Amino acid sequence: MSVIPKHINVAFVITLVLAGAIPHSTQAALSATATPKLDKRLALIAAAVREQRAQPLMAAALTREIFRQISPLEARWNAAGQVQVYLHYARNGNPPDSTELAALGASDIVNSPGLGVVQAWIPADKLESAAALATVTRVSVPHYAIMRRSPPIAALPRTGSIDTAGDQILGAAQFRTATGYTGQGIVVGVISNGDSGVSASQSTGDLPANIWNDPNNSAWRTTGAEGTAMMEIVYDIAPGIKQLGFAGPGTTADFLTALNDFNTDINANIIVDDLGFPGEAMFTNGDFANGVQQFATAHPSIHLVTAAGNDGTAFWAGPWSSTPVNVTINGVTYTQALNFGTPTSPVTQLEIQDPQAGDSIAYLVEWDDPWDNTSTTNDPNDYDVVMYSTTTPSDATAIACNQGINIGPAGSSTSGCNQTNNASVLNTPGPLPVQGSGATLASNETTAYLSVYLVAGNPGANLKILVLSNNANRITVTPPYPSPSIPGSIYGQSAVGMPVGSSLTPGEITVGAVLPAGPYSIEDYSSLGPVQFGIPGTGTGTQISETIQKPDFVAPDCVNVTGAGGFGSPFCGTSAAAPHIAGLLALLLSAYPISDDPYTLLQNSASQPVGGSGWNGTYGFGLPNIDTLLTSGTYPVTGAVITSPASGTTIMGGQSTTFLSGCLGYDGKAFSYLWNFGTSTIADSTAQNPNVTFNTAGTYTVTLTCTNSMGSGTATSTYTVTASRFGAASFGLPALAILALMLLVTARRRR
Repeated sequence: MSVIPKHINVAFVITLVLAGAIPHSTQAALSATATPKLDKRLALIAAAVREQRAQPLMAAALTREIFRQISPLEARWNAAGQVQVYLHYARNGNPPDSTELAALGASDIVNSPGLGVVQAWIPADKLESAAALATVTRVSVPHYAIMRRSPPIAALPRTGSIDTAGDQILGAAQFRTATGYTGQGIVVGVISNGDSGVSASQSTGDLPANIWNDPNNSAWRTTGAEGTAMMEIVYDIAPGIKQLGFAGPGTTADFLTALNDFNTDINANIIVDDLGFPGEAMFTNGDFANGVQQFATAHPSIHLVTAAGNDGTAFWAGPWSSTPVNVTINGVTYTQALNFGTPTSPVTQLEIQDPQAGDSIAYLVEWDDPWDNTSTTNDPNDYDVVMYSTTTPSDATAIACNQGINIGPAGSSTSGCNQTNNASVLNTPGPLPVQGSGATLASNETTAYLSVYLVAGNPGANLKILVLSNNANRITVTPPYPSPSIPGSIYGQSAVGMPVGSSLTPGEITVGAVLPAGPYSIEDYSSLGPVQFGIPGTGTGTQISETIQKPDFVAPDCVNVTGAGGFGSPFCGTSAAAPHIAGLLALLLSAYPISDDPYTLLQNSASQPVGGSGWNGTYGFGLPNIDTLLTSGTYPVTGAVITSPASGTTIMGGQSTTFLSGCLGYDGKAFSYLWNFGTSTIADSTAQNPNVTFNTAGTYTVTLTCTNSMGSGTATSTYTVTASRFGAASFGLPALAILALMLLVTARRRR
């Protein structure tokens, strides 16, 4: 999967050919001598190092990072000449020793037991040494995140406090007014691509002062402000929450670290994310999705919420249907192509429509062979993928391809897809059944064409194709667009859930996006379910077929945010929808802490925008409106809160203090108040906001009991009362006599 707030941040898989680092004639020979445990993409880097040609490769990669043209499948460099990797180790075995890694010059070493990897930045000239460590079974490129948002329509200047329209649509504002519950005591963690502009949002009251930043996930902290916008939506819905937290993970390992950090460091009740990880398993739960599920199972009191994705119009799924062709690309002749049309009207190309001329676009093609993320052996079954600039397939029009172990754009705009191929390795570039690459369109082009060819073995007969864009609002592929989008475009942690018909709460609550005005129709880019796992095919796949019930709910997008940090408003995409549901959960957890499961409450409050009832793969259980819980008689518990003075406040003895109360719960009947001030010298009070005076220094526990027809709730606060020079009663009678004598002596001296 990829980590993208649901717009798309794309680029391409780098090859030595692209960088001009290694001549085509020597490429296959160099890769053949690489350490077998190295991923083929890393093997090419190691080969470039041996030939002292790595500098152009590194420079090209860093340039693409600057211009946000990095593919989710591409190896990442830093300016120190290090490459980020996953060092796989045996299940239930010992991870690579951090001291040994540090001796190789590794940095930012993070163990992720859930994935069975150690993530680290390794000097490029030490990749083979790291692979040779005894406990390392394989070295691969990390799975990188992309944000799942539709880019904003336009940026708006901040003009003060902004509230999301979803506050009214989802019944949150009405619920708060009727009950007094605002998310008290609840902690919400947000995972996205950056929280720039937080101080500006705090200055306008759109975010609270207490925001925690995960010290272990700083990769995306200042690269954007989508996390800021998401936190604003949560805070609009649940303005009384105890604390917000933010993490900006860049990889699947970082993501799992963030989940654990939210649990151990701030005791989060809810964690919401809008990241996707292209290249993760789409026909089964891979290591990452299983890691998220394991976290959810181990922490049932933490509610995970995720954006469904904005891939509804940029996704194709279907069975392999062959049509004969005679196409030769880069010396490889293909005789069978995937037919996107019908048997009588074959279509051999998927048309990719990008509204931004000259944009960078990328693709991922996955098929249903077993997903073995531990093997060092390439999948023997293979499809080749070629992207063309026109409908005429040829070397001259090929602009990106996957042939054999080669992955990347064409060598140049005129030479076509000319990577050197070795007939003995014409298979997928790793143990996983996925191919991916990309290219930048010409400055006047908005369309590309994708073909999938059968080349080796007996690959799984079901395929999924995902297209990503760097700048476009949305990508569309034809077929099926503009007809209804194909279901199944939800993947990764967004697909973590229960089979259709299960009554259990899912590991993740997955949220789609609807228009912010009635009849609240689904956004065409919102990814659709259900998730189809293990579709039986004619290949080697042996997975059990299973249908996962996704999405769970929908919420409005294209809502206003402040625009702090340079972020645009309105905020569109499922990245905007997901924090609405996180905010609703905060309200429900504070109002129904014991009596009701919040997921069930969301189901009970939801309705299908298009009619009908129950669950479907477009709207899930529908659009919640939690105000309907009150009208149907599902009332929250009665609670109490002492709003002022705050617990722990020091009160001056002898001075009048006003206590302010908050009685919580459905107030169809009036509340009654009972105050006890922790001392027999002050009588209990039935006033809503009593005014009292403490005359004796000491520590007092004040108790408020709120009662209505639904029951009673209590709150306590502790205060320290100190003596005052002028608050005579606070000293007691002996002290008063001494003070009077001192004052008399002082007065006589002044005469």
